[in-house]
Amino acid sequence: MDRRTLIAGLSAAAAWLSLSGCARLVLTGRRHGNGHMAALTTPLNEQLAELADPLFRDYSTGRSVNALHSVMVHKSVISPDHGVNHQKVINLARHEPLVIYKGFYYTQTELELYALAYLHQDQNRSTIPQ
Repeated sequence: MDRRTLIAGLSAAAAWLSLSGCARLVLTGRRHGNGHMAALTTPLNEQLAELADPLFRDYSTGRSVNALHSVMVHKSVISPDHGVNHQKVINLARHEPLVIYKGFYYTQTELELYALAYLHQDQNRSTIPQ
């Protein structure tokens, strides 16, 4: 294979990948002015329910839903309109130090988000009449 054929093939592959990426954006949701994808249709309560895990019961001990909710809103990690901002969590993870919790590495924000999810789910479970 000569260089010209290789370059033409690579250019075609790059063009195809960029077009398929643009098509995926159009099909999966719309972009807001700030560059974040809109939450498709999952409300924040449901997203927190999906993140709730009993593994974080010990970490959430002594913390309140309201305090954790305020911290997450202040960090722009959650919003009632758009749910969990996964891109913000990823960006914060690049700058926050890692903490070992039960043998796994987490950032402070991740631990707080998981604790919020656990407490939120636990609070909802306790308010439902049995």
